[in-house]
Amino acid sequence: MQPYSTPKCMQSGMNSEGSSPAKQAYIMGLKKYRDGDLKAACPYFSQAIDGGIDDFDILYYRGMCHLEAGDYQLALIDFEVLVRQQPENPEYLFRRGFVHYKLGMSTEAIRDLALVPEDFDDCSIRWHYLAVLFYKLGDYEAALGAIEKALTKFPTMPKIWFNAGVILAAMNLNDRADLAFVTASKIDSRLTNASRMILE
Repeated sequence: MQPYSTPKCMQSGMNSEGSSPAKQAYIMGLKKYRDGDLKAACPYFSQAIDGGIDDFDILYYRGMCHLEAGDYQLALIDFEVLVRQQPENPEYLFRRGFVHYKLGMSTEAIRDLALVPEDFDDCSIRWHYLAVLFYKLGDYEAALGAIEKALTKFPTMPKIWFNAGVILAAMNLNDRADLAFVTASKIDSRLTNASRMILE
């Protein structure tokens, strides 16, 4: 697992008040987090919060730990707080949108992911998630628009080419769909005989 770092759009530093044990817990949590051991980091972040550390970064870190563990309801609690405090922060919107996506909350996920500014490239994978969501809702035109944007950002990702094929086939654009499927299978041969259903 790759080490984790603080997103560009977040404030850095630890300026909050808190007891020394809470600060030590925060420091230990950050060390585990940056080493990629999010499971071990999470209890330290919770201990720091309980001890009085209240800056927004720690909620982000703990939310990411919950995401990594698949604890989406807990992650949603942290990211809800963050978005309410900074409703225009694109990183927070993306993370809350992703949690909604994982929880099957399509309307909420689309709302959040669509609010991320188009020129915010750090979370460009959102176009793929939006394509999947629109496809499942039967809005193939919107799905195609989103998957085309995803392809401009990730032109060598086979899953995106494959999903482009699924969307194009649903629109009866069969020549373009076949080309997308062929491209996907050239990048990843395992997709050659895959069932032509949308991939998450």
